[in-house]
Amino acid sequence: MNTILERKYNAEKQAFTKLLIESRMLEITYSETFNLIFYKDKNIGGDDYKWIVQKMNLIIDAPFWVGEKSKWEECMKDDKGIISMDDNMLAYELVNIIYNNFIQVHKVEFLEKYLCISLDNDRILSIAYCSDSDYSWILEEYSDKNQQEKMAVFCQGNEIFAKNISEII
Repeated sequence: MNTILERKYNAEKQAFTKLLIESRMLEITYSETFNLIFYKDKNIGGDDYKWIVQKMNLIIDAPFWVGEKSKWEECMKDDKGIISMDDNMLAYELVNIIYNNFIQVHKVEFLEKYLCISLDNDRILSIAYCSDSDYSWILEEYSDKNQQEKMAVFCQGNEIFAKNISEII
């Protein structure tokens, strides 16, 4: 990867990380894709403490795994390919995270094949970079704005793209 592309790629990963760090998972929905809605208080007035809630929708169209980080690390040792969970286990773990309030994002890591989002109480959400779908995941602003005006960071195959990242960096 050349230096300019590498810098752009790093900027896009930083934008994604900045959007999610310290946000909290608000809602989970499932149809053809999993949608996880995160929100984050954003100080807009400096010292006058006016806050707005910024909602981000993480749409996942790729194999992913959620649960205790130690179990994820065990799976990673045993399995060389893409790890995914069946729907029943995913539903159980996601409901467990919401029910027990393990929903704040602490760390975002981009590994070679996975995006890993660390939540409270050593929980982790790992999403594969999946080359056989139109997109693997999209993190976009959850609002009524025109599609072109929304902030979004997305992974297509194993490439990461962003738009309107100047607003968040």
